[in-house]
Amino acid sequence: MTGALDGLRVLDLTRYLPGPYCTMLLGDLGADVVKIEEPLIGDPTRGIPPEVGEDSAVHAALNRNKRSVLVDLRSDEGAAVVKALARRTDVLVETHRPGVLARRGLGAAALLAENPRLVYCSLSGYGQEGPHAQAAGHDIDYMARGGFLATTRDAAGRPVLPLTHVGDMLGALTAVIGILAALQARERGGRGQVVDASMLDGVLALMTVPVARLSAGGSAASELSGTHACYNVYRCRDGRYVAVGALEPKFWEALCHALGHEDCLKRQWAGAEEQRELVAVFERTFATRDRDDWVRTLAPIDACVEPVLELEEAMAQEQALPVIWSQPSGAVSFGTVGAPFRLSETPAGMRRPAPGPGQHTDEVLGELGYPTAEIVRLRDEGAVA
Repeated sequence: MTGALDGLRVLDLTRYLPGPYCTMLLGDLGADVVKIEEPLIGDPTRGIPPEVGEDSAVHAALNRNKRSVLVDLRSDEGAAVVKALARRTDVLVETHRPGVLARRGLGAAALLAENPRLVYCSLSGYGQEGPHAQAAGHDIDYMARGGFLATTRDAAGRPVLPLTHVGDMLGALTAVIGILAALQARERGGRGQVVDASMLDGVLALMTVPVARLSAGGSAASELSGTHACYNVYRCRDGRYVAVGALEPKFWEALCHALGHEDCLKRQWAGAEEQRELVAVFERTFATRDRDDWVRTLAPIDACVEPVLELEEAMAQEQALPVIWSQPSGAVSFGTVGAPFRLSETPAGMRRPAPGPGQHTDEVLGELGYPTAEIVRLRDEGAVA
């Protein structure tokens, strides 16, 4: 089967995490993604341990379904190569600070003038405009400015950093949505456009419900914030945890009956002080048995109680197997997370592993019509590698 984006070419001028994840998803959907990397340096994720086969596991997990071309964008001839690619490209994704590519003649205005059908996506920390647009940033900064860090604190009130990169991943996903919307608009109107996506906007999107509550004069916190017994995490006897999401009355009633706490039935939405008492009651109850014992006992009653799985357990569960792909890297394979959507007629898939640095330089330049002698000259001058 062909992918949903089969026949589409994507020019990838990104590195590190959010941009490569965005373009990889487009590649998973069938697009031909040409990744531009700096000679000698390449994508810095290539140097992040641990290694798997012939690559960094991090790089390999973010760059499958791509072809790699080494181009020095700081040279005039290197920039000319990228311009030539952009003329024959459907989507360009870049993650430079605002204005950097424009100074090299590779900004949105210049490239759209030459290719009006181009969808030009700029994915940045804070967007292309505004007082913070030029600021450097990383995932921790986007979560901080987006209000996310302040919402999850430890017992001492200190914001807790999540293991995964919330801002980066949300920025990538919002960029994909914007790109697909722009492509659909192009189908109707025949013209491309600029997609301005940012990690900050992605984090703010995640805060939609708390922002709405706060703006309406209420508290950003809610019954989903760990204040209520019916929606909380409980430690079991073996030190592992269960997550209880018994929000609807039927689930709460089933849980109370199963735990022998019929006296709690009418107290689900009691006030703060009574909620603390209820939580303490449930904490004592769940501490009497191991996690998996509770899961086996409560699964038949359908009360929204699930185990808090360690990452290894989450990867191994049968429900997740379709999205855990075995990806080759050299002579070995490793488990990686596949595309997070399943299409019945044009499924996402893996057609090629992450490329070596410059593995496809000659191939891609040949497709543009560069003769072999010219490619050799450009390589000798350091414009490509």
